[in-house]
Amino acid sequence: MMSPKLTGGATLAEHRAATREAMIDAFAALLREVGWQDLKLQEVAKQVGVARTAVYNYFPDRTALLLAWSEREMSRFMALAGRELADRTDPVDRLQILVKLVLTEFALESGTGASVAAMLPPEDRARFLEHVAPLAALVGGLLEDGMREGVFVRADTAATGQMIMACLETQRTALLAGDKVHTAVQRTLPFVMRALGVPGDRWADSP
Repeated sequence: MMSPKLTGGATLAEHRAATREAMIDAFAALLREVGWQDLKLQEVAKQVGVARTAVYNYFPDRTALLLAWSEREMSRFMALAGRELADRTDPVDRLQILVKLVLTEFALESGTGASVAAMLPPEDRARFLEHVAPLAALVGGLLEDGMREGVFVRADTAATGQMIMACLETQRTALLAGDKVHTAVQRTLPFVMRALGVPGDRWADSP
């Protein structure tokens, strides 16, 4: 992977943005290949085709790269979720689709997110875990819609959303180990829907 070249049609800002993205791409590849503990900025620079000092113009350390990668991944996932939920209006269908999307995402991950978080100092860990805030907000919004329409039992949406997120998180290790998404859905979806008071005939055969 080489650093994007500045052409006559590209502005400096576009060039910098392309270089930044290339660095994040290289970071993500190295994270999968060597893991967090052995990841070095000079290897990121080598992958991109720039001097190590050039990386510091964009990211002061590897934690900054981790946070940028995490934010980009969440933005990508939220865009995907938005597209998948756009034509759905029933809160039960919407939540079921989101559960499947999250579990599918876990299955596609390299396992780095969960393992890296445990290695970070408390302050950096808190910043890293902030990337789930958009997803938590989406879950909360779905719960509020369902409670307002009377299809979910009335409860504290923030606390309920946290418990749903925790329930999904329990499946990450098994999925990364090769478990099937369908199996994880079968384990978690009935628990989530029953906890919300949704009758089985409302979700068992839903798409």
